[in-house]
Amino acid sequence: MKKRILIADDEKAIRILLAMALKTYDYEVDIVENGLEAINNIHKRYYDLIITDYMMPEMDGLELTKRIRSEYPSIPILIISANGSVHDLLKSGATACISKPFNILEIQNKIKTMLNRNSERIPRSLLRG
Repeated sequence: MKKRILIADDEKAIRILLAMALKTYDYEVDIVENGLEAINNIHKRYYDLIITDYMMPEMDGLELTKRIRSEYPSIPILIISANGSVHDLLKSGATACISKPFNILEIQNKIKTMLNRNSERIPRSLLRG
């Protein structure tokens, strides 16, 4: 079963870069432009991982992370940030943070690690589809 990843970032180039990089690993990837769109998608389907930018219009990555944590506490969240405090981002509920500018191999490796760690904890069959 393919792992599903949601990418929320207001920068189109970042969304496309991340989606292309992740599809090479045969992940199913959805992309949205902001936190509100991300919440709407998360309510419609299950994701194995959420990747979000810190600074976005509508709803930033910090608020998105808090909302996801309150409703879906087991979904890992990776925040990509150019200027957020890593401590504050982790305190908000992020599983991990990567700073911009980022190395695509670093992100791919971080994502593989996060997905492997999460799949050991919760059988996907017990989660909603």
